[in-house]
Amino acid sequence: MKNAVIIGWGKSGKGAAKLLLNHGIGVSVYADAELDLSSYPQVDNVSKLDYFDVISGKDTLVLSPSVPMDHPLVEYARRFNLSVIGEIELGYKFCKGNIIAITGTNGKTTTTKLIGDIVNVGGIKAYTLGNIGESFCESVDAIGEREIAVLEVSSFQLQSVKDFHPHIASCLNVTPDHMERHKTMDNYAMSKFNIFINQGAEDYAILNYDDAVTRGFVDMISADVYFTSNSSKVRGAFVRDGKIIVDLGKEEELISLDEIPLKGKFNYQNVMTAALSCILLGVDKDVIAGAIRNFKPPKYRNEYIGDIDGKNIFNDSKATNIDSTLKACESMRGDTALIVGGYDKGIAYDGFFSGLPSCVKHIIATGDNVYSIMQFLPSYHEYTFEITSSLQRAAELALEKDVRNILFSPTTSSFDRYSGYMERGEHFDMIIGSLKDGGKL
Repeated sequence: MKNAVIIGWGKSGKGAAKLLLNHGIGVSVYADAELDLSSYPQVDNVSKLDYFDVISGKDTLVLSPSVPMDHPLVEYARRFNLSVIGEIELGYKFCKGNIIAITGTNGKTTTTKLIGDIVNVGGIKAYTLGNIGESFCESVDAIGEREIAVLEVSSFQLQSVKDFHPHIASCLNVTPDHMERHKTMDNYAMSKFNIFINQGAEDYAILNYDDAVTRGFVDMISADVYFTSNSSKVRGAFVRDGKIIVDLGKEEELISLDEIPLKGKFNYQNVMTAALSCILLGVDKDVIAGAIRNFKPPKYRNEYIGDIDGKNIFNDSKATNIDSTLKACESMRGDTALIVGGYDKGIAYDGFFSGLPSCVKHIIATGDNVYSIMQFLPSYHEYTFEITSSLQRAAELALEKDVRNILFSPTTSSFDRYSGYMERGEHFDMIIGSLKDGGKL
């Protein structure tokens, strides 16, 4: 690789540029939006050039995760035999350490962070990177041969995998998401499966036995496969009599569910996946159990942020798909007002309404996809449904309801109005803080 063009200039694109420049590789960038390259004087802006001039003299096109595989520039570059790789693939080419990779529709961030915490407590330096925050490329040069990259990997990143080869890979679950990008569930599921495609017999794969899609991957995987389950005895980790049991040849009790700060069956799947990953890496089971007990969950994952007038308020901005919101609703105790809505990902909401638990008494929708949600509203339902123009007004309406809980769990991405779920979560925190003080923003 001598000269590369990066398409997309978000966190991943900038991380890729820094890595390439560190290795003496020429870098250009193409983006559909206006660029500020004042901090990157060595990078050429080729955004306004014809496609032929964009790729002229280049040997590689590096895709940011937000850029679809059918982008016209991608197709053009392939016709001229450029190597087309994703940012996660680029990072892999320069990674000297071992890789643990985690994908799935829900639970990726929690599991990635927990694995990183356990590995670090176990005395091995771990870097939690990828979709969780800091890009893989941004930090890959700092990872030593005896250190670990723990990567949260999205379906977007996995679409462009060629040689990416984690030593330990897991898929937590696969439920409908990102249909605006993948078009069909089969396409989406196969993008998740790509996390396993380059593994061999010396590697490990971890699958959720309770999820029919992930369980179905087993016959296509070359790695040594282990399972997690809340309800079945499996080779791997499972729940029995209120405890997590690990079986890698003989049964051993790992930890009681009462000791785990993360609650709910979906979180027990995350914990079992993290624990198995670390056991297979060689971390002591007592160290793993201790790190689990002391784990602090990531922000905006069904986070309790206080109360107003006796109403408990939860910020679940990280809920970027329907399944995640339904799980958050199931965790509520008492009547709940639910705030939903955001970026329109082309997802059908019939499964959302049919899956709502009875504790949800009011739904308030705000964001670009409110009418997409409303078209699936059943003719008979036992909750109120309202549409409003802003998150501020949604919070005010929720506070007017006679409920025990207010849950902000959007069901979709934040890109209609925010840069990501963190910014959206921070905004909701600000709104609640203002309303708690009796004021308005």
